[in-house]
Amino acid sequence: MLKNFFKISFRSLWKQKVFSLINIAGLTLGISVCMVIYLYVDDQVSYDNFHAKADRIFRLLRIGNINGEKYFIGVTAAPFADALETDFPHEVEQTVRLFYSDGLVQYEDKTFLEPKFTLADSNFLEVFTFPLALGDPSTALSKPNGVLITKSIAQKYFGDENPINKTFRVGNEYDLTVTGVFEDLPAKTHLDFEFVANLALLRNESFFSHWWSNGMITYVLLKDPGMQHTLEAQFPDFMTKYFGEDFKKTTNRIELTLQPLSEVYFEQDVRYDQVLHGSKSSVITFSAVGVFIFLIACINFMNLATAKSALRAREVGVRKTLGSSRSKLIIQFLGESFLISGTSVVIAFMALELFLPFFNQVFGLELSLAHKLPVLIPGLGLIIVITGLLSGIYPAFVLSGYKPVEVLKGKLKGGSKGINFRKVLVILQFSTSVFLIILTLLVGKQMKFIEEKDLGFDREQVLTFPLNHAEIRDKSEALKNRLQEHPAVVAIGSGTGIPGGFHDTMTATIEGIETQPRFRTLFADAGYFESFGLEIVAGRSFIKDHAADHDKTVVLNERAVREIGLTNEEILGREISISFDSVPKTVIGVVKDYNFSSLKAKIEPLMISNVDNDRMVAVKLEGDINDAIAHIETVWNDHSSAYPLEYTFQDENFSRLYRTEQLQGKLFATFSGIVIFISCLGIFGLATFTANQRLKEIGIRKALGATIKSITGLLVKDYLLLILIANVVAWPVAWYFSEKWLDQFAYKAPLGIEIFVLTLLVALVIALASVVFQSVKAALANPVDVLKEE
Repeated sequence: MLKNFFKISFRSLWKQKVFSLINIAGLTLGISVCMVIYLYVDDQVSYDNFHAKADRIFRLLRIGNINGEKYFIGVTAAPFADALETDFPHEVEQTVRLFYSDGLVQYEDKTFLEPKFTLADSNFLEVFTFPLALGDPSTALSKPNGVLITKSIAQKYFGDENPINKTFRVGNEYDLTVTGVFEDLPAKTHLDFEFVANLALLRNESFFSHWWSNGMITYVLLKDPGMQHTLEAQFPDFMTKYFGEDFKKTTNRIELTLQPLSEVYFEQDVRYDQVLHGSKSSVITFSAVGVFIFLIACINFMNLATAKSALRAREVGVRKTLGSSRSKLIIQFLGESFLISGTSVVIAFMALELFLPFFNQVFGLELSLAHKLPVLIPGLGLIIVITGLLSGIYPAFVLSGYKPVEVLKGKLKGGSKGINFRKVLVILQFSTSVFLIILTLLVGKQMKFIEEKDLGFDREQVLTFPLNHAEIRDKSEALKNRLQEHPAVVAIGSGTGIPGGFHDTMTATIEGIETQPRFRTLFADAGYFESFGLEIVAGRSFIKDHAADHDKTVVLNERAVREIGLTNEEILGREISISFDSVPKTVIGVVKDYNFSSLKAKIEPLMISNVDNDRMVAVKLEGDINDAIAHIETVWNDHSSAYPLEYTFQDENFSRLYRTEQLQGKLFATFSGIVIFISCLGIFGLATFTANQRLKEIGIRKALGATIKSITGLLVKDYLLLILIANVVAWPVAWYFSEKWLDQFAYKAPLGIEIFVLTLLVALVIALASVVFQSVKAALANPVDVLKEE
């Protein structure tokens, strides 16, 4: 019997080649996309879930505030860890600190500046479950000069040799011995490292014992995860114990909180954060998109199957007359659905295996089928069952319910029972398409807004590079003087950060002002203003080689002046004392507000101090850029041949701040195109069937004098009405989610009615393109050929 069912199913599908091809193409594409989205979502939610003690690991965060606005801080001082273990022995089992840095690593004739060089406490592998392929986890970091490396680093430096006990030279200062090689992880981690050395190397540094140094990431392993809130309730007294006198001086408190490990990767609202982050909203959004695409692909089959029911009506009537039961008919039609879904799943899997590397390259992802085969193979079987049921259960029950007497007498109207249902499904399809088109246009508009917005500083042709070791920082003035010799170098400035980069926060006491406001702070030289084209709106900026300016003057931004409650002119000449700095400073100028952070944050009060603390250099270029870069590289090598120059351009630096949003835009655009294509397949199939069903009506109308234009309009108008309804349904939903997405930006492009109007036009054009061809073809048919059978 099964063989007979299969044979009949195959014959039926082969007889209706166009409809079968549309169904298989739509389901294949839909399932392929769902598999990609599954791989993406699984990749994101699997971060850090492999640690054996994950439920007891928490990251220590500080809670700061700038004039009443609270924010989280991702780094703490080194003494916090020991103090927590000492003061809370009943709650805290262990603490572990990480210090992110970069290091010049030398081995024989190989020298590389490694950006992912991390130092950690010796109990790092006791708290976190990072398995080792080589080495003993219990002793790997017990020696002060031990270092753990990844497999890729082992291959990079040692090739196929055993790396254990090999020795690196790091920063021309330390000789570190490889004591372990990390195993490939079962999932990803927010900790981005390639080397892990012992934190003991830093114990003699002055900042290591300073409570305000704030260069460490501190993790706390609790004895029980339920102790989180108990411990947090004791943090205010803990902070008063160690910072009480400082809080009195600054009239400002900093508090502590614990962040569960499971939240670290998805929590982006943390400043001075040095770990990898993902977007929870992206995971939720794309999960929903995947479900919708899957349903839309199934809807296509349901639409076409119910629409062509008249073609199967006589078959149903004959089979019922010959004694076939309704249950057997249901099995028959569901079998056809399972055959289509099974074929689609197999093709989808093959297509994904073929195109996934290209997809990863385009979108900068690292998705892999190989690691998920144990889950995917049974999952694909489940997809066949679910798809077959979703796609076939409605038409199976509709077709099997036909009464043979009515069918054989010709009383049944083809597909009439499913007309309203099919209309609802078409509206749902195009509503989803419209929703995704709006989100795609919105993301594109916001990204263009970011690119074109006047940020208050010049980001074009500004080359930046870090002074990443003490030797080059000691030679910074000589370096900058040599760079200035090239005619394409317009200006050179340096400071502790660049726009979009690091800016510290400090409390200040201002002459004549009772309150002590907190400012974001930047230490920079005179050339910094010119390099970034910053505009002075009152007073002046720093003057190079002017001894009276050095370490004694500051420039505030307009927001800081407004925060203080004075005018630009009133603030000039006022004396400012910065916390933990004994040298009072004078306000000599006010700089026009500029976005020194990303557009996700509002412009905050900023104080720029003229103090030598060169960390970043910015070079404004005009003219022959390539020759200027060659000159910069030559000068750098003359001053720091051991360390390679790592430069970027400021527009690239700023663009990196929105990498997640750019990826979202690409994915939205791709998925929108796929949803539209699947919807077009469905509406094309329906238009083809409708035109064929109405051929005799069209023939009669033409015989009575109807024009091709009027007949085409007759066939098209129903679909245009459905598209209009789909837009009306999708617009409020899209508006709501668009506003939610834009809420992450402090500065955002207006949503505007034009996006909705454009989406309506796009949807209409798509629908017309799908329908008009078949409508015109039907209208051009010779009425004699159509009516000769009557």
